Amino acid sequence: MIKLLVMWILIVLPTFALEVPELVLSESLQEQKQGNEFLQIIWESSSVVADIETQVYLKKLGQELSVYSENPSKHFDFFMLNDDSINAFAGPYGYIGVHTGMLLSSDSEAELAGVLSHEISHVTQNHLVRFSEKTGKQTYIMLASMLAAVLANNSTIAVSGVAAIAQQSINFTRAHEWEADRIGTKMLLKSGFNPKGMTDFLKKLKDNPGANEFLRTHPFSINRISDSIQRSAREHGDYRVDSFEYLTIKAKLYYHQHKRIKLETNKALNLYMYAYDALDSQKYRQAKTHINQLLKLNHDNPTYILAGKIYSKLAKIDKAQAYFSKVNDSETSVYYAAKAYTDNNKINKGVSILRRYLKLNVGTYRSHKLLSSLYVSAGKLDRAHMHNAKALVLQGKLSESVTRYQRAKSITQSRDLFDVLTVRIERLEQLIDLYQNLPN
Repeated sequence: MIKLLVMWILIVLPTFALEVPELVLSESLQEQKQGNEFLQIIWESSSVVADIETQVYLKKLGQELSVYSENPSKHFDFFMLNDDSINAFAGPYGYIGVHTGMLLSSDSEAELAGVLSHEISHVTQNHLVRFSEKTGKQTYIMLASMLAAVLANNSTIAVSGVAAIAQQSINFTRAHEWEADRIGTKMLLKSGFNPKGMTDFLKKLKDNPGANEFLRTHPFSINRISDSIQRSAREHGDYRVDSFEYLTIKAKLYYHQHKRIKLETNKALNLYMYAYDALDSQKYRQAKTHINQLLKLNHDNPTYILAGKIYSKLAKIDKAQAYFSKVNDSETSVYYAAKAYTDNNKINKGVSILRRYLKLNVGTYRSHKLLSSLYVSAGKLDRAHMHNAKALVLQGKLSESVTRYQRAKSITQSRDLFDVLTVRIERLEQLIDLYQNLPN
C-alpha cells in the first residue's frame, strides 16, 4: 500500500497547473540539476535491476516510443526497479522508471508500452516543470527521497504527510492525467501498438488488490478508464504482437521471483526457459540440448544471446561469438561477448570488443563497470579508473566521478589520455559549479 501511494504521487504531483504549457525544445540547467539529484536517489536505493538485457530492452522500447512523442527532442532515460507493486513514475529530466511488478502484471507488450507512453507524455507536456515552478520548492526531491526509503524497505517514513500532499493535489491532477492518457494513446498508435494497452493498464491500477483504498475508489480513475475505453474503441488495425524480448524478460523475472518456470502455451518460450534454467543450474550440456531445439524454431535476439552464453560455458568460444554476432546492434550481445572472452581467458579480446562499442555509444552502467574490471585484469588501472568514472556519471554521482578521473590522470603514462582526462575533469567541475550556483 505504501509503495503504491508513494509511486503514484511521483506520477500525479507534476500535474498542478491547469493550463498546458508551451513545449520547449531543450531542458534548462535547473531541470538537468534536478534530474541529476533524482538519478542519484534512485541509484542509492539499490533497486535498479542489474540484468543488462532487461535494462537495454526497456531503454530501447522507451526511446522508440519517445520518437513519436509530442517533443522527441526532450532528454529521456529509462530504468527498471525491483519492486512488486504495479506502478511506474516520471521524474525530472525525463528519467522514467517501471516497477518489475508492473511488467509481471502486464498481459501484453502494449500494456507496458502504454505505461511508458503515459509517463513520456508527463515529461513532454512539462507537468513536472510546471509543478516545480508553482510550488517554488524541491518537492520532487522530498518525494524521491521517500521513494528511495520505501525501496530500501525503510518503515519509518511519514506516510501521513505524503498522503496529505496527494489529497491536496487531487483537484489539479484530472486535466493533466487525462492529457497524458490522450497523448500516450496517440504514441501507441503511431508506434504500432494496440491503444487498448493504455486502457488495460488503468484497469489494473484501479483493480489491484494491494492498492491503497484511496486509489481504488477515487472517481477520477473511473472517468479516465471510461474515456480511455472510448478512445481505443475508435481505433482498429493490425497491431504489433508481443516481441520475444518482452516475453523472455517477463518469464525470467517470474523465474527469479518464484524460483520456478511458468509454463506457457508458447513452445519457443518454454524451450527458452528450459535452457535458461539449465544454464542457471550450471547444467550446461542439458542447456545445450534445449537451446539447439529452440534455434530450430526461433531466431530472435534473446535466443542468440542465450545460445552464446551457453556455448561460452562449454568453452566453445568461437561458436559462442558466432551467435552473439547474429544479434542486431545490441549492447547486450557486446556485453556478453566480452564476458565470454573473459571467461575463456581472452581478456584483451574482451576489452577490445567492449571498448569499441563504448567509443561509439554512451552505454549502460553495467557495461562501463565490466570494462573497468577487464582493464584491472589487463593491468591498465588508468583506464579502469576512467570507466569507473563514466559509470558514476551515469548514476548522477558527478563529484565521485571527478575523483576517479583524477586518480586515472595521476597514474596514466599516456600523454593523449592525460589530455583527455584533463578536459573531462574540467567539464565536470564546471558543471558542478553551475549546479551549486543555481537557486534551490
